[in-house]
Amino acid sequence: MNCIVCHLPGETFCPDCSGLEYPELIRRYCHGSSSNNPLQMAAEIMSHPDFPVAGQAHHPLIAAVLVTAYRNAGGELPPEKIDAAVQRGNSIPGGFCAGFGADAAAIACGIAVSVIKGNTIAAEHAPGRALAHALTGEGMFAVANNTGNRCCKRSVYRLLELATNYFNRVLGTTLEALPGPVVCPFVDRNKLCNGPACKYHPA
Repeated sequence: MNCIVCHLPGETFCPDCSGLEYPELIRRYCHGSSSNNPLQMAAEIMSHPDFPVAGQAHHPLIAAVLVTAYRNAGGELPPEKIDAAVQRGNSIPGGFCAGFGADAAAIACGIAVSVIKGNTIAAEHAPGRALAHALTGEGMFAVANNTGNRCCKRSVYRLLELATNYFNRVLGTTLEALPGPVVCPFVDRNKLCNGPACKYHPA
């Protein structure tokens, strides 16, 4: 068995990688990954013993795994694009989804497209901005249909499913999806778990 971050022989997370803070964990994992499956990458990163059940860490996670999957599916991207995705995603504070009227996980999907397209405020980047905004909008509608307690894991699963489809349909990539339904392994750690009412609950 090799560490899934640094790939050195040992445990799933070697002693050095077990102590990483989430921004560096995401960055290192994504730089070393060859996967084009965003959900698989997110699941592996979230399995880190110190990755939080909820909160801000999920914002850079979504942005970074989408940019990484795009690169690994053949997209021509320099390594600093992953760093930009982590930095921009992590700039959205925890609690944003409840207090600012917009879902940070959906915004993180748009961040990924913006990073990939190199969007700026200039007129020539209007098509790229439209692509980013369209994915963010689709994500907002998807999250708006949720009920019950707010759940970051549910948002990660739902929006990476949606974004994988969007990337393949609109950006022409070949991102992989999981072969079967997503089953959340965090139900016992999440005090606000919605239980069997959530489509990702193992019940």
